[in-house]
Amino acid sequence: MLSVQRLSRDTGAAIDIDLFRRRTWNGFAAELVRIPGPAVYDFKTDGTLCQISLLDIRRSDGETVVTNLESSSAKDLRNKLSFIPAGCRVEGWSAIDRAATITSVMIDPEARSDQNIDLSQLPPHIHFDDQYLRTAIRRFQALLSDPTLDMPGYADTLIELVRFDLLRTTKNPSARLPKTGALSPQQVSLVIDYVDAHLSERTSISDLAALLNLTRYHFMRSFKQAVGMPPHQFMIARRVERAKEMLCDQDQTIAGVALRTGFSTPLQLTRAFRRVVGTTPSEFRRQIPLA
Repeated sequence: MLSVQRLSRDTGAAIDIDLFRRRTWNGFAAELVRIPGPAVYDFKTDGTLCQISLLDIRRSDGETVVTNLESSSAKDLRNKLSFIPAGCRVEGWSAIDRAATITSVMIDPEARSDQNIDLSQLPPHIHFDDQYLRTAIRRFQALLSDPTLDMPGYADTLIELVRFDLLRTTKNPSARLPKTGALSPQQVSLVIDYVDAHLSERTSISDLAALLNLTRYHFMRSFKQAVGMPPHQFMIARRVERAKEMLCDQDQTIAGVALRTGFSTPLQLTRAFRRVVGTTPSEFRRQIPLA
């Protein structure tokens, strides 16, 4: 289980986690944690569970230390995955300028697996790419946002897929590399940087394709293969993330937030917000603790 502790924040206020969701099933659980920025925080796991995490973090500085691995000072951790088996510890610190989101699935090493896959015997891996694992973790993220999606047996099927894909990536490290035709990590980072810098503008798929000198069709196919979702859906998700940051400022109106995050109307923002977050902007704002 992930533990986050405040070191400092530029404003001097506490970095209270502004979003925390957890759901448990028999032998495994899923968590969604969102840390507002700017902030500096440290983190660690207790090492008792197997943990696979999907990161949406861009840090200006920091370090990740894992038992039996070289430490990592990588800064762009957006869409990166980390796997920590039971008995292995991870700790470190991060300095962020914008909100960071971590979606984790924790698996009890004693829990039964239909295929007898013992995840505690797999080696740790941090900050890697795998489109299939990423998609599975995003599905758990959806279950956390909308529990009505959790049909009987659905989460149990997902966790078996996670086990299989973890076994595949650790047994065959080359399988974690982008498949032929997918965007490279550098190309993905370039697109993410552009999207984040132009959230208030009407960025088209053609604009993003031209950024990489690709045709629109080739870009759409390659982006989805690398990131796990279509570019239009990705842009909406990034706009909603920026909206969540801005909603923490009580002085900003929802109409103003909608305008500054590329939504034509507050209603358009509300619809996208509910689809991605599972609640409305107004309800989200009411859940933010007062400083």
